[in-house]
Amino acid sequence: MTDKSSRSDGPTIIVVGLMLFAMFFGAGNLIFPPLLGVEAGTAYAPAMAGFLSTAVLLPALAVIAVSVSGNGIVDIASRAGKIFGLVFSIAVYLSIGALYAIPRTANVAFETGVAGVAGTTSAWALFAFTVAFFAVSLWLSLRPGGIVDSLGRWLTPALLVLIVALVVVGSMVLTGEPGAPTEKWADAPYAAGFLEGYLTMDSLAALVFGIVVIDSLRSRGIRDQRRVVTSSILAGVVAVILLGVVYLGLGRLGRGIEGEYTNGALLLSDAATQSFGAAGAWIFALIVLLACLTTAVGLITSTAAFFSSLTPRIGFRAWAVVFTLAGLLMSNLGLETIIGIAIPLNVFLYPMAVALVFLTLLQAALPFKLVWSYRIPVAVAGVFALIDLARALAVEPASAIPALAELPLYEQSLSWVIPTAIALVICLFVDHRNGLPAPEPGESTASIGAEGARAANVHA
Repeated sequence: MTDKSSRSDGPTIIVVGLMLFAMFFGAGNLIFPPLLGVEAGTAYAPAMAGFLSTAVLLPALAVIAVSVSGNGIVDIASRAGKIFGLVFSIAVYLSIGALYAIPRTANVAFETGVAGVAGTTSAWALFAFTVAFFAVSLWLSLRPGGIVDSLGRWLTPALLVLIVALVVVGSMVLTGEPGAPTEKWADAPYAAGFLEGYLTMDSLAALVFGIVVIDSLRSRGIRDQRRVVTSSILAGVVAVILLGVVYLGLGRLGRGIEGEYTNGALLLSDAATQSFGAAGAWIFALIVLLACLTTAVGLITSTAAFFSSLTPRIGFRAWAVVFTLAGLLMSNLGLETIIGIAIPLNVFLYPMAVALVFLTLLQAALPFKLVWSYRIPVAVAGVFALIDLARALAVEPASAIPALAELPLYEQSLSWVIPTAIALVICLFVDHRNGLPAPEPGESTASIGAEGARAANVHA
């Protein structure tokens, strides 16, 4: 890449990076860090470090993994088996889409922002708001060039300005001292923060959004493979740096506010009111609304594009309408119902997603092809993830099999880590002995893969 092309790519990288940040950053991301700041208390540093590991570092690695592979989630997951690749990808898209994240955007925007300003939480008010919210989301999703221009140029800067204003003013006004950590954070604050970062779902989303970034760059004139890889990594860096800075700022608000809170939305609402007076409620409502709207647009676009690649006769626009309507219906069931459906699925998917990200990065650095190193470690991660899934469903496997309680990191719900690492070491030795040549960037192992994102790029 020449210096001239590097300079000319800069504005595009920044705009696409802002787009990616906006797609990542929803109301859940807004609420978790300040609540961590309150509850972790004097254990804030290791707790926030754990949170940043899965809410910032892991999404960054996932974007890089997609960038260096040149393919989407289906292709990456298919390296562990073609059937697994398709089933896993569908589960991820449903988890970050219709089953949880899309309806959550509207529901959280209403409950934590609009309801406070409007002074009502009635079912009819929720329905009226969600109809308007998803109408705007669908319009933005279907606009030609909308996902980059609307998110990267307008909505994201507006969101960042409001968040910065809240953090800067709040840091000067809220000067309380942190207290003792609550029970959740007292014994293993880093592990607790690590698991808390799961709830942002950004690591799963990064496997989906990464290929959208690649195709957004290509559509804007960056076509050379090396430039695409470099630019997509840099756009990812822009997005995750912004995420990290915002998380630290919001965590600072939680450390400084006085009182006990169990709800991050209420905490931020009070922080906004104490910082800006009566206008604080409106500022907070705008922050939440913009955060949710930008995420909804990104999720509708990505999920519709993926499913249109599976069913070519049903195009992008039709799937966008389907997922918009599904989000509308689900959001009116209530946030507790939505979370009850989604959290066990996410607990099960995350270990396999983490394994796939690290394996893809490892493959990019090795001269031989990983075959068994994909299949066995991902399978091991999935088997041990079933233990965490059972615990998320309030079933204690160790009561039936006491030996499970002796597994390393069992109490932290990370029992999959050590067995997966051991399986990887063994399989690396086998793959090295086989000596198959490493795949070229963009070499596909699946019949779908990047096509879904390319459909997103055409329509968005």
